[in-house]
Amino acid sequence: MKAFVIAGTHSGVGKTTVSIGLMAELRRQGKDVQAFKVGPDYIDPGYHRLATGRPSRNLDTWLCSKTAVKKTFARAASEVNVIEGVMGLFDGAKGGKGSTAEIARLLTLPVILVVDAKGMAQSAGALVQGYAEYQPTTRIAGVIFNRVASAGHYDILKKAVKIPSLGWIAKNKDMQLPERHLGLVPANEREPDIEKIRCAVVKGLDLHKLLRLSEIASPKVSLLRMKKKRVRIAYALDTAFHFYYQDNLDLLVAAGATLVPFSPLSDKDVPDADLLYLGGGFPECFEKELLENKPFCEAMRDWKKPIYAECGGLYYLSLIGKIPGKMQMRNRLQHFGYTEALAQTDTCLVRQGERIKGHMFHYSHWEGSPNLYAFEKRGRSIIEGYAAGKIHASFLHVHFASKPILARRLVEMAEKHKGEKP
Repeated sequence: MKAFVIAGTHSGVGKTTVSIGLMAELRRQGKDVQAFKVGPDYIDPGYHRLATGRPSRNLDTWLCSKTAVKKTFARAASEVNVIEGVMGLFDGAKGGKGSTAEIARLLTLPVILVVDAKGMAQSAGALVQGYAEYQPTTRIAGVIFNRVASAGHYDILKKAVKIPSLGWIAKNKDMQLPERHLGLVPANEREPDIEKIRCAVVKGLDLHKLLRLSEIASPKVSLLRMKKKRVRIAYALDTAFHFYYQDNLDLLVAAGATLVPFSPLSDKDVPDADLLYLGGGFPECFEKELLENKPFCEAMRDWKKPIYAECGGLYYLSLIGKIPGKMQMRNRLQHFGYTEALAQTDTCLVRQGERIKGHMFHYSHWEGSPNLYAFEKRGRSIIEGYAAGKIHASFLHVHFASKPILARRLVEMAEKHKGEKP
């Protein structure tokens, strides 16, 4: 099989654009293409799905164990596998934990380094050589130059580097993906012209050479053990709510859940289910539309069964008055990065005293009385989230593969309340 990592010298070099362009071209050629994203990102996988026609998977060695990451890759791997990196190649948590380089070494994958060549000539040789020698165990197999001025410019760049050059991508403002406060605008809100991106990306690339460099041995697959379906878990899925790790959904199914999507934006009633899962997203951008759907808001306020809500889900529950306290948008990030939280109480997901790894990334601030998680930030102890009755709502995004019992607990809680009035 084929597999390679698209990495960057730093953030903003065009990793997502290059990745989806390659994915779309490989799919056009009739190949089965599987996408992966290094790190906890939700938005880039949405673009991957658009390009490949199948869900993308997150590979994160801070949130999950190395064994769990290997299993995720092996279970999902296909004919050609494109792994988009995060930030710069070696950037991650303390000691490079969770970095693109760490994932590449863990899975023994070749790295294709994307270099922003704007304003650069022979200096590209020194830059690429530095990346290649910084950690020799991270194998940089080739380089792609982005934002190149001309064929002559590329010829200078190609001669300056000592590792294989796989081609170039011309400056093209039409390929720039739109952004807002949390990064790229999600693909399901403003779908990009994938065909235009595909053509622009592959025009100057040697795809055959890239695929020759990306041959790897197929990994040993460890299949999920599937339990008999015994509950229905409904999860919010529309343009306001769509931040879900595919592995979270898969682990819920494996634990015995039938998943039912619903839309707080357009549905008039809560679906027939035993537990609601409100994932993250951008409810702040659809606040007016969410509140105008009065029948659904009323049905949510009357809902008596368990609710598990993450970030955008917490925002929504506060917005409609399902939980106390008000939500406000701030002009700067409130929390950003990995967090290890200590559960303060028992909920449908956690047990008091249990440590949970997760990721936070939000501008909103909940003016309520937090009582769910405690974590350290710059030497201060902070309490966040809301837990009462059957509700668990927090800014913390959790990857269930970090602790598979979490998915089982949600299914068990749903089963406990099965048959009750919603």
